[in-house]
Amino acid sequence: MARSLPLAPPEATPIAASFSHATFKGMTWYFSNLEPYDCHAAGDTRAMQLRIARLHRVSEISIAALVAAFGLSRSTVKRAVKLYDTRGEAGFSEPRRRRGRTVIDREMADKAAAMLASGMSGRAVAGALGVSTSTFNENLRAGVIDSGDETQETPAREASDRAERDSRDRQQAMGRACHDVEGRVLAASGVLDEATPAFTQAATAVSRGGVLAALPMLLKEGLLDAAGRLLRLPGGFYGVTTILLTVAFMTMARVRAPETLRYQAPGEWGILLGLDRCPEVKTLRRKIALIADSPETVQAWQTELARSWVEGEPEAWATLAVDGHVKVYTGRKGRLPKHFVARQKICLPASASYWINALSSMPLLCLHKELDPKMVRALEHDVVPELEALGIVTSDAPDLTAAQAGEPAVTLVFDREGWSPALFLRLARRGIACITWHKNFRGQDWPVEAFSERTVPIHGPAGTGSATVRLAEDHVTLSNGLKVRQIRRLLDNGRQVPLITTHPAMAMDEAAGAMFSRWSQENFFKYMRDTFNVDALPSHELVPVDPDALVVNPVRRAVEKAMAKVRMRLYSLRQRLVTAAGAGRRETVEDLTATLDTLDGEFEALKEQRDGLARHVRAGDLCEDDRLDALPVARRLFLDIIRMICYRAETRMMPSVIDAQGCKPNARKLLAALLTADANILPDHDKKLLRVQILGMASNATESALLPLIEQLNETRTVFPGTDMRLVYELAGESHVKRSI
Repeated sequence: MARSLPLAPPEATPIAASFSHATFKGMTWYFSNLEPYDCHAAGDTRAMQLRIARLHRVSEISIAALVAAFGLSRSTVKRAVKLYDTRGEAGFSEPRRRRGRTVIDREMADKAAAMLASGMSGRAVAGALGVSTSTFNENLRAGVIDSGDETQETPAREASDRAERDSRDRQQAMGRACHDVEGRVLAASGVLDEATPAFTQAATAVSRGGVLAALPMLLKEGLLDAAGRLLRLPGGFYGVTTILLTVAFMTMARVRAPETLRYQAPGEWGILLGLDRCPEVKTLRRKIALIADSPETVQAWQTELARSWVEGEPEAWATLAVDGHVKVYTGRKGRLPKHFVARQKICLPASASYWINALSSMPLLCLHKELDPKMVRALEHDVVPELEALGIVTSDAPDLTAAQAGEPAVTLVFDREGWSPALFLRLARRGIACITWHKNFRGQDWPVEAFSERTVPIHGPAGTGSATVRLAEDHVTLSNGLKVRQIRRLLDNGRQVPLITTHPAMAMDEAAGAMFSRWSQENFFKYMRDTFNVDALPSHELVPVDPDALVVNPVRRAVEKAMAKVRMRLYSLRQRLVTAAGAGRRETVEDLTATLDTLDGEFEALKEQRDGLARHVRAGDLCEDDRLDALPVARRLFLDIIRMICYRAETRMMPSVIDAQGCKPNARKLLAALLTADANILPDHDKKLLRVQILGMASNATESALLPLIEQLNETRTVFPGTDMRLVYELAGESHVKRSI
């Protein structure tokens, strides 16, 4: 059998019947049968496209065959053929025309520079010029637009890297990262009252440097405003400002407890504070204890902060949510009162506090109590006096029980624990409206036709949403004769859930939405517990309970426990008696009856003994074995105030991130990534700028979502406390800086 002669070299890739190509020794060769007739460098894409176009037009090889032989897309081959047809072979040697920056001419660049100098942001300038933000940024980076002094970066050669800093920190004689020997000696000698922050050297990849992005909002929420007037520390290297910034930065950076700081590099935290290092754990705890030495001072700080928040947004506090929270005590010394912990379904030693939040979950006040007075008493004797101190409740508030009642001073929303018709009446006469669930309601169901679909507002930290529910309303009279509005929601299973309100004029939709929005406060507690460690106790130190405080009588409680045991035995014996009587066992019935008579006598004796005992007694009158202890309030309140400020600051940062994310926003996780990211800290003393370049974002989408927030932070023109250096934020890789208003 005759063999056909080969038409291509064995190592070549066939193109058509007599054409092939192969690459070896850095060159791509083209063959006609076995003869090479052309070549070019292996990586020269334009030369390859020229040969492809020739093969199609001159040798009439189909586009499909060229696509298969060269592994290119059909559109690429077609573009090469079109270029060959229109410009010939010369078209493949011409440089490619790329999009330039000619969209912004000299006149527009001068206008842009003037607008930047006036304080407009980069995005606003781009809108005024009628160009896209990316075009504006490209021209800004290339220098076509004069962006001013802020666009000049600190030379990288001046910056220290992490390894260099770590080596330098280890060599300090006074301790890890204690570079400021002179300052510490002066502080120890009593000459220096407080170390002044100074950003002396640039540093790259500072651990958790992204937490500096929270500083503008922390200051806006008043972290340092009233602290300088109210909080005091004896002279030392670390002052009140440094301690407040340290605790706030730790909270925002998800460092959950001071003990965790023990395992962080102190020099890295020192860079964020403008010092050589952060306080040691025992120093930080000691300083916090000194600041919170006076409970009255800490309480005055909270009141001052709350007053500024109320004055800043008076409309946000017309309706407030109130709820109790417990911090479980896990120590083994002392004896704390027990509280029912709902999330654990058990009574445990704990401390109680009552939180007052806006419907959006923004915290306003935290009221710590040595002993839990229960919601009904706390509302009247703790919450209302605080609201009066803030000016929310005034003496001229209208009587809501009057025929022509005016607008309430405030509306309080709480759960069933605060149910008390007598309390509702007293509060209504003081101009305070209430919204709560109708506890133990046993009324008749309303006709289904009475319900209509309504859109109710649902408030939360991300804004106000809505939900469609079926509602109906009528007036009911409570056990004390107080007439209130009852609003019922009809569930899909036919159940009618009632709530009541003493507000005379609030729309049914708004009242129902306010009650449903109380879940934002529950979510607030969960987030604060999981993220900001609000359940942590600053110490396990205990103090005696105020001797004049009323506590549950332990003797009466012991009698009630004995009564409960007898009651359970009576129930069990009665069940057995019914069974024995049904079976006709006469002797068993007689024995059980005698035992029941004896137990009934015991129960009546215990009941009589209980009725002769007071429910509550003075804590000072308890015997030594029954004495109760309490957790100190001031230190817990001090840390909770900082947590409130941090939560408010983080919530203020959410809207711009949510708007940038679009659908399915998850702003808090993005903010957590920003605040825990590493950053370059680049001071520029000549221009009095402190540049913070955020590193390590997960994706381009993350950076795009954070860019509006970065611009918003720059617009605040925040100066780092104790310095004259203005913070300028940017994401790494973005060489331009968005100017601020």
